[in-house]
Amino acid sequence: MRIELRGVAKRFGKVEALRGVDVEIPLGRRVALVGPNGSGKSTLIRGLLGLIRCEGSIQLDGRRPYEDRIEIARKLAYVPQVAPALGASVAEVVELVGVTRDLQPGRVAEVSARLELDLAAIAARPFRNLSGGMKQKLLLAIAFAVRPSLLVMDEPTASLDYRARERFFELCEELEPSVTVIFCSHRGDEFVRLSEVVIALEDGRVAYNGPVDSYTAAAVEAVAS
Repeated sequence: MRIELRGVAKRFGKVEALRGVDVEIPLGRRVALVGPNGSGKSTLIRGLLGLIRCEGSIQLDGRRPYEDRIEIARKLAYVPQVAPALGASVAEVVELVGVTRDLQPGRVAEVSARLELDLAAIAARPFRNLSGGMKQKLLLAIAFAVRPSLLVMDEPTASLDYRARERFFELCEELEPSVTVIFCSHRGDEFVRLSEVVIALEDGRVAYNGPVDSYTAAAVEAVAS
């Protein structure tokens, strides 16, 4: 999915969360979205997902996510940093995703197994009662299972153990080349392993937009000095 942002701005009362963001992300690009707390990352993600209306222009394959969110939602997958407190059982969540995204039976279970999560064993449990790691694995399994055109992930490995992180990296490497990936992470090793480009936000503006190796080299130099 191709992403074009032109003069994107968002204000919450007196707070300017985004200030004239201009970015182009080509089809299939792997992007690390970084920045300190309050830099605008979450607001930008919400704008991309069509959850909030922003000033300026946001286009995903030529469509506007806020106005065309029903159509765009069929092509997206989102893994939030904080899992929703769903009272539905795991089986009900998976069934709903299967119906709305026309998944083959067993597809989510197949990906869950890759992350060492036994879906059958937890099927009757309310989603909100799962451990943090289980919630993360299930949300990731759903995201990969639906084969999105745009995959957005916020701190996707925060609750994963080492083995699950390695399986996660394998799943990312197996994504189709046309899938655009945007992920937020504070782990430098994940930038290098998963991304081609880093977009760094600071005070709602783009402070850096370029190759991951140049960004990491500048960060190392800044620490050394």
